[in-house]
Amino acid sequence: MEVTVTIHFVLTIDPTEQYPLAAFAEFLTEQRLESTLLEAIIESLNDVLVEAYCGEKHAQGNGTNRFQRSTTKIRTAVTTVGEHEFSLGYVKDTAATDDENAHFRPIEQFVDFNGKKRYQQDIAARTVDLATALSYRDAASHAEDLERTPSKDTIRDRVTECGRKLTEFVSSRIAGSEAETVIPDGTNCYSQDEDREYHDVRVTLAEDTETASRSVLDVSVNTPWSEIADTLDTAEAITDDAKVVSDAEKSLVGAFQTDTRDHQLDLSHVPRTLGYKLWDDGALSLEDRNEIISEVSGELFHLKNSVEKHRPQEEYSAIRSRIARTKERIEKTAWQLEQLSSPKAASYLRSGLDSMVTFAEDAIDGFEVPWTSNPVERAMGEVAKRCKRDWMQWSEEGLDTLLQLSLTKYANPEYYREFFDEFLQRSTHGKIRCSVSVTTNGGEL
Repeated sequence: MEVTVTIHFVLTIDPTEQYPLAAFAEFLTEQRLESTLLEAIIESLNDVLVEAYCGEKHAQGNGTNRFQRSTTKIRTAVTTVGEHEFSLGYVKDTAATDDENAHFRPIEQFVDFNGKKRYQQDIAARTVDLATALSYRDAASHAEDLERTPSKDTIRDRVTECGRKLTEFVSSRIAGSEAETVIPDGTNCYSQDEDREYHDVRVTLAEDTETASRSVLDVSVNTPWSEIADTLDTAEAITDDAKVVSDAEKSLVGAFQTDTRDHQLDLSHVPRTLGYKLWDDGALSLEDRNEIISEVSGELFHLKNSVEKHRPQEEYSAIRSRIARTKERIEKTAWQLEQLSSPKAASYLRSGLDSMVTFAEDAIDGFEVPWTSNPVERAMGEVAKRCKRDWMQWSEEGLDTLLQLSLTKYANPEYYREFFDEFLQRSTHGKIRCSVSVTTNGGEL
């Protein structure tokens, strides 16, 4: 099907003035030429289709046709090129039965008007993308390149809709991905629900150490770690011998760690947790506590530096020696703490020691395991920027769907692009062709 649209454009300027090129560009944008062209194209296509059904307008014999021209109505819509009013004619099917719709717009067989929604999918995609970084109110007011934007409530509804669909989209792609390193972490966001003050946000990333890249495996709100781990296991998103890098939260470690999976404790958490345990024991002065923290941290980061130095040269005996020395010194510190009436700090060092050196022991086997959970900590920073301001309160679904969008955009940008390519059906672009020629007709001074 083919239509031809002709635009007659007359430009008048004052020859005594000099105009910046930018002024012409802004002026043409203000004329809404794209919007005018879109309206003309859709109306022309509809006219062609109506004629195909009903015959040429006013032609003799049309009155006996099955399909008859009917009323013309305005269909309003808003797209990224403007606010539109399409004057579209209906066709009446005189052979329609009582349970069939006798009146229809032929154009709707070829053009999806997004149901009865006023704002079309391109507006939804643009404002949803803005909402991943801005509040709904700011997203409604910051789309400066759009002639008209939805209300904050409409944007929120589109975020919920897109967030649900994106969850399914990403889940289908991570199934069977078999991540070898996972980095989970959690945080809290204020709740607007009456039954809870906070929502528990839980994020699980997969880390590819070879390519230094990461992706989101799961984003959940108020879901127990055990259920998250079971879901990822069922989807075969994690290998049976994956390494789990995280803080020491018991429910998290217990959910992911198995007989075949080792846990790597984030070394940057050790000084903080040890400091708290020493304070809680209440047996040592601040100066003594700081000295112990410094000694333990020094041992662990000496081990980290040793691994970074010797692993590339496959000098595994040096790493093995450093592991033994590190464990020996920390065990000695734990014994000393027990003698100094600091049982909680001593227990923390003993129980966590194996998890502190997992990355080094794996290096001996030629594997690189992160010693820190910084990647997921940065993802938590994205959560904080968008969702943890003091005045923000969330419903569980609203928080969940927004975080699906925000964190997929952050950690899986290729999935984010693919999802919106599918959402906007951009594959249809290749099936639309046009030719454009511009002829100037001169002018007069």
